[in-house]
Order: sequence, then structure tokens, then C-alpha cells
Amino acid sequence: MPMAAIRLLGTGAVGGLLLRQFRPTAGVTSAAAVAARRTQVGIAPVSWQVAAVPPRHFAVARGGGSLQAVGAATEGRGLRSTSSAAESSASSAAALSTSPLWRSVAVFGVLNLLGLGVSLATGSHLHLDLIGTGAFAVAAATTFGPDLRSQLSAGVVSLWAIRLTSFLVYRALQIGHDARLDATLSSVGGSIAFWFISFMWGVVTLLPHSVGAGCSQRPKMGFGAYAALALCAFGLYWEVASDLQKWFFKLDPANKGCFCNVGLWAWSQHPNYFGNLCLWAGLFLLNASPLARAGPAPLVLGALSPLFLAALFYGQASGTIMNSTALATQKYSSDPVFAAYVKQVPLVIPWRFW
Repeated sequence: MPMAAIRLLGTGAVGGLLLRQFRPTAGVTSAAAVAARRTQVGIAPVSWQVAAVPPRHFAVARGGGSLQAVGAATEGRGLRSTSSAAESSASSAAALSTSPLWRSVAVFGVLNLLGLGVSLATGSHLHLDLIGTGAFAVAAATTFGPDLRSQLSAGVVSLWAIRLTSFLVYRALQIGHDARLDATLSSVGGSIAFWFISFMWGVVTLLPHSVGAGCSQRPKMGFGAYAALALCAFGLYWEVASDLQKWFFKLDPANKGCFCNVGLWAWSQHPNYFGNLCLWAGLFLLNASPLARAGPAPLVLGALSPLFLAALFYGQASGTIMNSTALATQKYSSDPVFAAYVKQVPLVIPWRFW
């Protein structure tokens, strides 16, 4: 074996062992002599190959087998760290790619396209909430996972969607149309914009459930999960109570022409928004554990839901997104009580109680 190759192998532990066993002895200079010497001591002929690799990381092939040595422990730890990071990234990607997220996108896409078609064909407002809000129940029914957490998450979404859809459709049948949307739905461009926003609202709002249901790690429910369910129940109660209080207030002939400032409406100008926000924050917390175990990307996606709703509700309540504030101001501008109410009562979150 050439001395250059011996020096290369000698840089590691295996090379040292080989040097001790096969160091050329005095007088043995030819390959034939080396082979004769090996036969003399009972060592079978072998073929050696030295890989052209860095000195601290080399491979020696003996016969048909292989022997690999790593020169430094830090290199091994680095390889393991790189492997772990790759496995973590692959796990997170798998949780997203196999999740029911894309099924929810398909459900909201198909149903909102249907809603757009009806709007363009008829100009009616009666189907807006039936399709736009009812799509949540359909999406939840097609995206829940096998465990209790995911089934409860789907159940909360379905209960909320069916209740709200029923109330809004009944209200639409009673009042005929929503004056806030007259201008928006009067044109093709406005109708397309409305149903696109409805599609985005559905997909983003459902993210805690749709992404959470696709996470591979399914931890058992603990105190935090049940506390999240309690927050969902509180939010649903607050939203239902707000809707019913305002509905019955408007039905009372004595309140004709008056704005609702009783019950929960005395604590917030839009208590139904607050209840809705609490429910979806609870849905995010319910799914937070599997989302966090799947990686930072799924957790961030799930958190988009309550953040998006908070921005949406404050945009609607302040009149930035819809003209509801301008319509209310125009309707009750002559009422000094309304001016004081708008000035003193919080828009959404009831941080002052009396």
C-alpha cells in the first residue's frame, strides 16, 4: 500500500488501526512481497480502496463490505441536527398538505360561486346568509378528524353556523332585503367583490378548525381545551342573546324609530360581534395544541382567524368597511340619546359595564 494512502488513513482512528496491523516491514517493498507476507501470517487477500474525501471523514471499502468513520463528534452532532430540522420541516409540511384545509377551500369556493350566480341572475338578498353563512356547516361536516377534539370543534362550528343562518334567513324573509348592501349588490363588480369577500371570510375564519383537523399529532384534551370550549359557549351565548334582545326590541311597537340600547347593547354597540369574536378565539385555543405540535406555520395560520375577525368587526363597526354607521347616524341623528350612546359605549369589546 503506498505510503501516501497510509498517511491519509492514519488521520483517523481506523487509519491508526490499519497502520499498526499492516505497517510495511523492512525489506518488503513490492506488492508481490506484501501479498506473500500476508499469506504467511494467514491473512486472506483483500482489496483496499481509499475514498477521496476530507481527512476527517473518510470511507474504507473491504471486499464487498464498507466501513465509515467520522473524524469528529461535532460533525456527527451537526448531521443529526440537520436531519432533525429536515424531519421537523417535513412533518410540518405533511400536516398542511394532508390537512382538510383544501377541502374547506373547495366547499367555500363552490358555494360562494353558487351565491354569485344567484345574485347576478335574480338580484335577490334572501340567499346571502343561507349560502354565505351556511357554508360553514357544510365545511365543518367535511373536515373534522377522528378524535374528540376535532369532532367537538366541528360541532361548535356547525352549531354556530346553523343557528346564525336560521336567524339571518328568517330576518331576511321578514324585512325583504338588507339596505346596507343595496349599493354593493346593484352592480356586477359589486356582487363579485361581495362574494369574493364572503369566500375569504369563510376560508380564513375556519382556519383553526380546518388546519387543526389535519395535524398528525392529536394530544388528549386537558384543562386548556375544556376552558376553550367554555369560551366558545360563552361567545355563542353572548351572540344569541344580543341578536334576540335586539330582535324583540324592534318588534315592540313602543320602540318604533328607536335604537336598541338595552341589555347587552347597553355595554357594547355591537355585542353580537363580541360574542362571535369570543367563539372563534375559543375555537383557535381548542385547536392550539395540535397546531403548535405541527409547527409554527400551522399555529400562525390558526391565529389568523381571530385576528382577521377583530379587524373585520372593527372595520364594520367604525364604518370603514360598510356604511352601517352612516346609515345609523342618518336615522337617529335627531336623537340626543343616540349621540351620547355612540360617544360613551365601546364599539365592540364591552370594557365598561354599568
